[in-house]
Amino acid sequence: MFQINDNEILNVEGLLLPENCHFPEDARTIIRCWESKDVAACPGSGKTTVLLAKLKLLADRMPLENGAGICVLSHTNVAVDEIKEKMADYAGKLLGYPNYVGTIQSFIDRFVTIPYLKKKFGKKVQPVDNRTYAEHLYRIISSGQYRSLRSFLQMHFEHGSGQYSDIEEYVETLFLDQDGNLKQNQGMRTIARAGSISAGQFKSALDDMLKNEELIKYTDAYKYAKDAVNDLTDEYADLFSKRFRFVFVDEYQDCTASQREALDRLFDPEKCCCFHIGDSDQAIYMSSNNADEDWIPQGPFLSLERSNRYGQEIADVLYKMRTGNQKIVASAGETGYKPTLIVFDDETISEVLPQFILQLNRYGLTDPNGIYKAIGFIRDEEKKGLTIGSYWDAFDGKRTPDRSFRFWKTIDEICEKCKNGQAYLAEPLVRRIVCRILHYCGINNPKTGRDYTVLTLKTMLDEQFFKLYRDALMEMISLSEYERENVYAIIKKMVAGILASKGVSWNYAVKLSSYFMSESQDVPAPENEHNVYVDPNSCRRIQFDTVHGVKGETHDATLYLETELQRSSDIARVLTLFGIGMPGPSQLYDYSRKIVYVGMSRPRKLLCLAIQKSTFEKGKKAFQDWDVIELRTQDT
Repeated sequence: MFQINDNEILNVEGLLLPENCHFPEDARTIIRCWESKDVAACPGSGKTTVLLAKLKLLADRMPLENGAGICVLSHTNVAVDEIKEKMADYAGKLLGYPNYVGTIQSFIDRFVTIPYLKKKFGKKVQPVDNRTYAEHLYRIISSGQYRSLRSFLQMHFEHGSGQYSDIEEYVETLFLDQDGNLKQNQGMRTIARAGSISAGQFKSALDDMLKNEELIKYTDAYKYAKDAVNDLTDEYADLFSKRFRFVFVDEYQDCTASQREALDRLFDPEKCCCFHIGDSDQAIYMSSNNADEDWIPQGPFLSLERSNRYGQEIADVLYKMRTGNQKIVASAGETGYKPTLIVFDDETISEVLPQFILQLNRYGLTDPNGIYKAIGFIRDEEKKGLTIGSYWDAFDGKRTPDRSFRFWKTIDEICEKCKNGQAYLAEPLVRRIVCRILHYCGINNPKTGRDYTVLTLKTMLDEQFFKLYRDALMEMISLSEYERENVYAIIKKMVAGILASKGVSWNYAVKLSSYFMSESQDVPAPENEHNVYVDPNSCRRIQFDTVHGVKGETHDATLYLETELQRSSDIARVLTLFGIGMPGPSQLYDYSRKIVYVGMSRPRKLLCLAIQKSTFEKGKKAFQDWDVIELRTQDT
């Protein structure tokens, strides 16, 4: 369709790549391709940069014929962020009508599920996360109508194992099965049988949520989306292929079967150009017992097999965990950073972190602004066996770092929602900003002694700052131009008013929350950030996190921590890929393979693996090319 000449490729390289760097031939083939294709990409292959290159070439050719647009979908707003950061001069073209750049779920919700629900229930129903849904649901249950159910749930919560921090977290786990039994996710335990007062009142409360609160859970939205897609007429479905001439779906391996079904129904590859981009070996967002089949690129597909992230030393470890043992070629070749194995036993596990720091020193990785992370599969402190917290006592398995939520990024999201006429989606973002600033200022909810949540903050604003907050929202909604400075000025005035009543100045709050409010990614997070170990000698920050939490990231050095689930460990299960033992029938074997593959592909330079002595003894043959450090107790 489009002929891309060499000068255009050079111009794109100058825009997107470091000086004197060029796209390899497999990337150029994809950039020049304008027919529907699946694209298989290894970790660190630069697939996002290749996607941006294609978008830049499309921007140069806009407007497209018949007013058609492009559609870029992923599971996060990473594409939006990359366009704003690396292609600022083209952001207006690419992010505005008739194009759509956003998440898969928001696209399906906006164009399919929400219109279907409005038609079905006569209301504009809004999908929300499980926590928000549980908070609203418990507020309904706490009303007089459901007094019996509230007492019933309170009793189960108070006499439970104590694993839930509050009753709303407990309510998150409850659901009605298809027979009307009230069950708890943990072990699928029935706590009230169908026909009982409690089960009946729970169902009524769910009906009230839909009728009065107009809320459903994202997980329920998936179910409705499937019904909505099946309900689509061929004529309506064809409109999407005409409206969006080019469709790019990133991280396609993380789509559920229902999402893939919906996208296939909406975008006909014979009528528009569809690119599905991903790596089936990185499909870790499906649970280990998910019955969905992995996405397998359909041929003839294109590939990105060169990694720009790590050296060949790490590539030679990773390829053995890929489907079909497909080789990975590291663009940098061998870099001198040899993968390092840290072997420990029960007495020396506390020495793993200090040893990792010694290895950082050994390789000269001393930059206090470098990215160093210790990651593992299992964070749940209630699980038996090794968890991330086994390696560092200060690890809090209930807290996760919020990577995407920064002040100016959220201001931009608010502007975008308001431009699209979605003020109802912008308002919770404003509350999130207020929550975070209050957190940094140490202003807690006096009723709980903990941070305000988006929901509890709403109650506080209604009770104490109703006019200030509502006036700010009305002023924001009434803006003629939704530029970040205009929105910022309104939010600043409103927040400053709230802080003043608490005896805190705006300038002082900005100083306290400099990490949150800075646009620069180089500003270090505060030392009291959760799950961060600060090396007192070098001031290096070592972030502890899950593999799921760091997917898509690049680190300077990564310490992978062996963890256990169901009487074995992730590392023990992948040893079968190195010719040691036989894989079991459980899906957890293949899921562990993907987890370890994703985790070990994060570092640019140094990969370290912490492994139990018992696992090492079984799998020595797998680590012949590693540097092996066996930790020993003081008296040996």
